[in-house]
Amino acid sequence: MEITTYRDLQSKDELLPLFQHAFWWSFNPSEFDETIHADPRLRSSPVGFAALSCNRVVGFVGVMDIETRTLQRSVEAVGGVWGVVTSPTHARKGVFKALMMRSHDYFEEQGYKFSLLYTSKILIAHAFYKRLGYRDVAAHSSAYKLMGGTTKPPQRIEKKEKVDWSRIQRIYNQATENCTGFVVRDREYGKMLETRKRIQPEKTIVTDKGYVLLKASEGVTFVQELIALTKKDVGNLVTRVEERTEKAVIDQKVQDKNAMDTYQSRGYIILKKGYDLLMSKQLTTATFRETYGPQFYATSADFF
Repeated sequence: MEITTYRDLQSKDELLPLFQHAFWWSFNPSEFDETIHADPRLRSSPVGFAALSCNRVVGFVGVMDIETRTLQRSVEAVGGVWGVVTSPTHARKGVFKALMMRSHDYFEEQGYKFSLLYTSKILIAHAFYKRLGYRDVAAHSSAYKLMGGTTKPPQRIEKKEKVDWSRIQRIYNQATENCTGFVVRDREYGKMLETRKRIQPEKTIVTDKGYVLLKASEGVTFVQELIALTKKDVGNLVTRVEERTEKAVIDQKVQDKNAMDTYQSRGYIILKKGYDLLMSKQLTTATFRETYGPQFYATSADFF
């Protein structure tokens, strides 16, 4: 078995069946090149590592370089693992472990203290990650509300404007100034969310003291990030989201106490801890809790 970087991979088209079966992702190399260019977490990395057997791709693991903020207020770069997949024809042949070890080697070469990844407790991969030394470090609360089915027409959005990423960045920086975690961002990060279609720009709501990034599908609105400076502003944003929603509002990663209090007061169904979680592997003697404290900030907009 040979392992090569994504950038050096000769036949990237062979990733299509792997990603389609594992993630329902109709991977297109040309379109993904735009993602690599737009995402600061991918731009300088190898993007990922592919395992080849008889010159055919039989496995893949993506790698990212992610900046975080620590308890000491310093910026700490960490490794991010994404898109882990093995061909069914090569299951239980050591492909998964070999790719994960290669990603760890890359992170250690960069001097990173941690390797992070998102997964779910209901996936068999969760147990495999634990065997490699990963530990659960952050689970997220989530909020859900049905909006009355198809009888309620969504409020029409009269005018489409470009997202004001400068204002959003100012609000975000102010709201997260005392937080650790995935809070090191710039305007470029926001524009990347548009390129990667993690949000729908025309649905973004921005006020003087808050904003909400949204993605909607078949009448269901997903809150990708809701940030506001006061509880009143949180309430105003939630009201506007509900006015635009036909079937249901879902916020899968509620970090802010004001947001949680608002959801609870409006009858949302709350799950204090879901199956989705962030896992971390120590690559040095530094521990996750010593570095970041008890609260690691992340929203759905940070998912990788």
